[in-house]
Amino acid sequence: MSRNGHTITTTRIHIMALDGIVNVNSLFTLALFLGLSWYPTAPDPTATLVTDTSCAASSSIAEDLIAFHVYSFSSFLFSSLIASAVKQIIKRFDNHKDDDSVGSVRSAPLAHVNLAALRAGTLVSGFGSVFGCGFLMMALMDLVQIKLGVLGCGSLHTFAAVIPLVILVPSALGVGSDEGVKFVLLQYSNESRKSKQKENQPINLLSFPSAWNHLSFPSKLPSKYLKIALFVKKWPHRSLAGGLERHALTLHLALAKRGHELHIFTTSPSNSSFPRYPMSNLYFHLSKPTAAGYLDQAFVWKQFQTQNSTGKAFDIVHTESVGLLHTRSRNLINLAVSWHGIAYETIHTDIIQELLRNPDEQQSYALTERITKVVEEVRFFPHYAHHVATSDHAGDILRRIYMIPEERVHVILNGVDEEIFKPDPAKGEAFKQKFGVAKSRSLVIGMAGRLVKDKGHPLMFEALRQMFVENGTFRQNTIVLIAGDGPWGARYRDLGANTLVLGPLEQAQLASFYNAIDIFVNPTLRAQGLDHTLLEAMLSGKSVMSTRVASITGSVIVSTEIGYTFSPVVASLKNALYRVWEDGRRVLELKGQASRQRGLQLFTATKMTAAYERLFLCISNDNSKREDYCQYQSPFN
Repeated sequence: MSRNGHTITTTRIHIMALDGIVNVNSLFTLALFLGLSWYPTAPDPTATLVTDTSCAASSSIAEDLIAFHVYSFSSFLFSSLIASAVKQIIKRFDNHKDDDSVGSVRSAPLAHVNLAALRAGTLVSGFGSVFGCGFLMMALMDLVQIKLGVLGCGSLHTFAAVIPLVILVPSALGVGSDEGVKFVLLQYSNESRKSKQKENQPINLLSFPSAWNHLSFPSKLPSKYLKIALFVKKWPHRSLAGGLERHALTLHLALAKRGHELHIFTTSPSNSSFPRYPMSNLYFHLSKPTAAGYLDQAFVWKQFQTQNSTGKAFDIVHTESVGLLHTRSRNLINLAVSWHGIAYETIHTDIIQELLRNPDEQQSYALTERITKVVEEVRFFPHYAHHVATSDHAGDILRRIYMIPEERVHVILNGVDEEIFKPDPAKGEAFKQKFGVAKSRSLVIGMAGRLVKDKGHPLMFEALRQMFVENGTFRQNTIVLIAGDGPWGARYRDLGANTLVLGPLEQAQLASFYNAIDIFVNPTLRAQGLDHTLLEAMLSGKSVMSTRVASITGSVIVSTEIGYTFSPVVASLKNALYRVWEDGRRVLELKGQASRQRGLQLFTATKMTAAYERLFLCISNDNSKREDYCQYQSPFN
């Protein structure tokens, strides 16, 4: 529908209807109020035209007149209040304003509202007006009987006044309400049909803007098995692995278990044996690392070409970060790169580091160098065919700042093994007994990972040191368990019995560690990627706390129901820790439950593997075989 060249939306039509209801109700309400105010409270012989006393209205009719006035007044007032409330809700969520003059149809607010609720409110308001009109008609019939005589006397004047009233008013109300209900139901039916059609319409996965973890892919084994090449700088060995290596391990072992053929091109370890896996479809192609510890690009490329020409060619080439450099990737249309951190994100880290720099430390030129790095990345990133961002924030940067076409950027959040990291109070209690954590400690704080500067440990150390000195009760009731090693381990030990540095833990021990703590704290200063330790703690049913950086607040700690965030300064971290202490164990348990629910929805290894598998199937889509792996149909439709 349009007027003067402007489209009038369904929302605006409802607003116009609500305005009409309010205006008409206002007139009726005013008239009823005046009628009630001026109606004589005592019998008045001059207030009737009836000369025959037997035809005079009884006191009950006069009482009904007052009652029907009140009922009608209440109905109109109820209708107006409902209509006004619905209008205010729409205005509150108004996100579109035209430049036309106020009061015109064109300038009526356009809001994204629940149309079903809007129609229900309009319908209830309309019925209020209908009831008001009905009671008003009955009041007028009583008034006619008081003025002209009761109906039982058969007065011509009485019937002449009443008959048009009882015919015209109900007819108008019947037609109006019937058409109104039909209009609302028709609108609801049309919107429901459109909504259903939209839900049933397949989604093009390559253009899906959100994290693929939100989608539900079938758990059954795929009908098509892929030959996958992975380039990763280093394959993890036991507990000595960073986030990128752990991601590679978790994802590609899971893909191999699902039947895909995996060829992993990585460096050979220098001081330890390479792990073995009982899978016949998992192949490792090792090479000596360069002096800087990277893959020898010329050598691994020859390895890749040999395997690519042996039997079936690779369906998918996957590189963890720049495991395969862009100089080799530019001609591979079936390649996907997973970014665990990009230079633009690191600018935030550099700003934090500069603000935390001691005056006697030399100023870093990292910020200036980082801008140059960003420009370099913007130039060479397009040489990779498909980009996988491991956080929502990174995906947004790749699209907006790095200007990668949207259909080539996909967000798949990191996932961790949900069969290992899960709530198990008995393991937690055994872990605390093993390391001598007294039951009198009402708050057990946990940290894990490399104990180095850029992980925020100078910040955490100083916050704990100050709190232990200034608050004796906090010192007596709190203990900090630290899983990991690094230069700051010795400094934490200097804080005394309140901190236990456990060293690096194997995965099974780490699962027990999470069950032993009340809250997990990640004080990282690195504003990039998604730290696996946060996700492990969430799946273990623990509340989490971390630095307020975009990758974490945008994907992990999205609300206070899950955990706590703080600015990377000592005062803010102290305030957050004191808030945790004041909230107590019961509140932390509730936050931990919400945290686990979000973890199960988004951060499991199963979710991550299913998303990557579908992406790889989509990239290898063979249209000649009518494959449609790039089309997503929700299983709940």
